[in-house]
Amino acid sequence: MDFHLLGPLEVLDDGAPVPLGGVIKRGALAHLLIHANSVVATSRLLAALWPGDTPLTARKMLQNAVRDLRRTLSCAPGSQGRAVLVTDAPGYRLRVDPDAVDLLRFRRAVERGHAEVAAGSYESAARVLREALGLWRGPALADLVEDGLVWPEPAAWENSRLNALEDLFEAELACGRHHAVLGELQAVAAAEPTRERLSCQLMLALYRCGRQTEALAAYRHRRVELVERYGLEPTREMQRLERAILAHAPELDPPSPPALVDVTPLPRTPLPRTDVPRADVPRADVPRADVPRADVPRADVPRADVPRADVPRTDVPRADVPRADVPRADVPRTDTAREAPAQSRAGLTAVGGRATRPRRLNESTVEHKRISLVWVRHALEGHGHDPSSVQEALREAERVVREEAARFGGTMAHAAGPVLSALFGHPETSEDDAARAVRAAFAMRDRFAGRGAGPAPMGPGPACVHVAVVTGDAYLLFRPGEPDTAPRVMGEAADRCFRMLALAPQGQVRVCEVTRRASEPDIAYRVGPEPPDGWEALQVRGQRHATEGRRTAGPLDWTARPAPQPEEVAAHAVL
Repeated sequence: MDFHLLGPLEVLDDGAPVPLGGVIKRGALAHLLIHANSVVATSRLLAALWPGDTPLTARKMLQNAVRDLRRTLSCAPGSQGRAVLVTDAPGYRLRVDPDAVDLLRFRRAVERGHAEVAAGSYESAARVLREALGLWRGPALADLVEDGLVWPEPAAWENSRLNALEDLFEAELACGRHHAVLGELQAVAAAEPTRERLSCQLMLALYRCGRQTEALAAYRHRRVELVERYGLEPTREMQRLERAILAHAPELDPPSPPALVDVTPLPRTPLPRTDVPRADVPRADVPRADVPRADVPRADVPRADVPRADVPRTDVPRADVPRADVPRADVPRTDTAREAPAQSRAGLTAVGGRATRPRRLNESTVEHKRISLVWVRHALEGHGHDPSSVQEALREAERVVREEAARFGGTMAHAAGPVLSALFGHPETSEDDAARAVRAAFAMRDRFAGRGAGPAPMGPGPACVHVAVVTGDAYLLFRPGEPDTAPRVMGEAADRCFRMLALAPQGQVRVCEVTRRASEPDIAYRVGPEPPDGWEALQVRGQRHATEGRRTAGPLDWTARPAPQPEEVAAHAVL
C-alpha cells in the first residue's frame, strides 16, 4: 500500500486506488501521514479538521473516521506491516513504512541531491533530483484545499520543491545542458519572480545560449520589479553576474567536456616458461650460446634497448638520430619548442576543466556608478547632401559636443551614428552633475542653432537637433585601445535616455524626473504634470548659476558661486 501526498491525497493498493470516503476521513489520514510514526494529539486532529468552531459532535466524528481508516488499512491485501493505525495517548499514531509515503521519499532524495551538488557530483545530483521532483503530481493535498482544509505544511513542501528545482538547474548548468533546461527555467522563473537564484540561473542559461541581450533584459526586469514592489536592489551576486555578462567574463563559459583518456590496451608479451629446464629446451632465464635471449644482446639479433651501430635507439641520443626528449642545438625539443596549444598562446589557463583568461589591464573593464547623461541627435535637413560635407558636419557636431561638455565639467562619451553623447559624473561624482548636464545641453542646442557663444558648426545646411538628459545608474564599459574619456554607456540610464530622445521634440531639452529634481534649484521647467516625453527645461534660473568646473560632492554653497560669465549670458539670453 502506497500513500501519496504530493498532489491530491491518494492511496494505492497494488497500483489500484483505494476509496477513502468523505473529507473527515481523508483529512484525518492526511494529517496522520504528515506526522507519520509520531503521536498526534486528538486536540490537534480536531483543530486541523475543523479550523473554525469545533462542533459538539466533532470528537465522535473523529472516532468514526479512525475506525473506518483501521478497517480500510487492515482489509487491504498489501497493508501487512506497511501501515497500522494505533491508539497512543494522548491521540493516535500511524505506523507506516517510510518507503510507502511519497513525501518521505521526496525528502530523502532531496537531501541526497543537495549533498551531491555540494560535493560537485552534478551528473548524479541531476539524476536524483529529477526522480525526486517526478514524485509531484500537482499541488500538495489539492483536494483537501478545495474542501477548505488549508494547513501550513504544504506551503513548506512547495518551498522544498523550489529549492530542489534550483539545485537541479544548478547541476544541469554545471553539466553544460543549458539548452535543455532553458524552457523549463524560463517558466519557473516567470512563476517565481522573487527567487533571485532562479533569476541568476536564467540569466546564465540565456548568456550561454548566445542570448546576451535577453540575459541583461531579464536582470533589468527583475530589478524593476524588486524596486517597485519592495524597494530593494538585487543581491550582490546578481549584480556581479550582470557585470560579468557585460564583460563576457570567461568564468561564465559552459564547462568543457572531459578530456578523452587513451584506453588502448598495451601489447601482450608472452610470459617465459618457469618449469624445469631440459637439455634440448633452453630456459628463458638461462642464457645459451645458441639461443638468443630477449634480455641479452647478441651481435646478430639487435635489441631495441641496446644501442647498435647499425640500429639506432629511440631512447639514447646519437649523432645521426636526435632524441625527441634530449635538447640539441640543431633539433628543438618537442616538449619545449613545439608550438604551444591555442589556449596557452592566448594567455588562458585551464581551471576546473575549462580555459579561463586571467584579467589583464588591457582588457575590457566595467564600472558601475550614478551619472548624468546628455544625448544629442544631430541630423541634416533635406536630402542629396554630398558625403564629404556630411562627414565634415558630423566632425563639427562632435567638436561642439566635446567643447561644451568640457566647458561644464563633463566628458565626451562614445558616439553612435547621429547620436552624440556627453557624460557627467565620471571619473568622480558631484552633487551638481545633473545641473551641469542640463546647462551643457542648453549650450549644445544653442551652438547648433547658431546662437551660442562659440562658433556655430559648419555644414551643408541646417540641422535638426533633439536633446535628452537622464540621471541614473549606468555601466561604463572601457575597451582596449579606446581612450578612458570615451566610455560606452549601458544600463538603465542609457535605456531611459534612448526612449526619451526618441520622443523629444526638435529644439527642446527634455529631462527625466530624477534630473529635474536634482537640478531644479538651477533650472526652470515648464509647470504641469510629468509628460511622457520628459520635462521641458526652459532656462537657467537668473540668480543661481552652477560653476562650470567640477566640484567635489558636498553641500551646495550658493553664496560662493562666481558671477555668470558674459558668454554664458549670451548663450541663454534667448531662452
